[in-house]
Amino acid sequence: MMPTLGSMLVWINGTISPPEEARISVFDRGFMYGDAVYELVRFFGGEGFGLDLHVERLRSNLARTGIGGFDPDRYPAIAGELLDGLGSGDATVYLQVTRGVQMPRRHLPADDLTPTVVAVASLAKSLEDLERPAGVTVAIHPDLRRVHCDVKATSLLENVLATMSASESGAQEPILEVGGQLTEGASSSIFLVDRGSLRTPRLDEPRPILPGISRRLVVEVAGELGIECREEAVTARELREAGEAFLTSSSRVLAPVTRVDGTEIGSGTAGEVTLRIHRALVERIRGMSALHSGA
Repeated sequence: MMPTLGSMLVWINGTISPPEEARISVFDRGFMYGDAVYELVRFFGGEGFGLDLHVERLRSNLARTGIGGFDPDRYPAIAGELLDGLGSGDATVYLQVTRGVQMPRRHLPADDLTPTVVAVASLAKSLEDLERPAGVTVAIHPDLRRVHCDVKATSLLENVLATMSASESGAQEPILEVGGQLTEGASSSIFLVDRGSLRTPRLDEPRPILPGISRRLVVEVAGELGIECREEAVTARELREAGEAFLTSSSRVLAPVTRVDGTEIGSGTAGEVTLRIHRALVERIRGMSALHSGA
């Protein structure tokens, strides 16, 4: 039985089911060890925003972790099956590839494992709902994660703990800090506006961070708008004193930062540069959706 509109669908190794019927083995290495990689793509009108970039990053992460047996080029087709089942083209599609099931459990993976592929589609807001970006409050938190944060792996315990800590302080997203420098959010990239230019932490210093797809697209549209974007060290103090700042992620697209550790940023709403970037992203999505629909 397919779920009703407003819920979600799950795809596991080719079988679609309602979420309450989705099952994997307790011996799956994704469950046992977080031995898996993942991507999440936001779809508007049936078209995945930055989908080709997500596919390429998934391909890279599968190669870096040595997880074989799944072709990342299948992502669009799997997403299409799920969107058809949902009856809507406005959704997020999360796809996870684990190294597979191994019994008995052991750290060293066997050579003949078959990957477990799980995809979850959830309805999301349409493009029209993004006309005005929704603000987000953040809190600075020490970055206690593993070294290879540039690999989009599912071992996210420290991200979860940081998000719980931020929530307890009344914030929605933690911004992680190491050695006096900001790295990224628990599930986002961070930008601030400095005298009309954008600044965002480097991907390789002070530690490797995720090369976010939305981050990359913001850098692209900033260049198209003639807005300088510098990848360099950013401190918590600079974020707190910024007139504008925003987060990017596949689920949020772009979200203006309104408060840092309870202190209002700028006017407490999206600033001029933030709105220019947001409008450019929305127009790019609109053009992409029009191309998909044949308009």
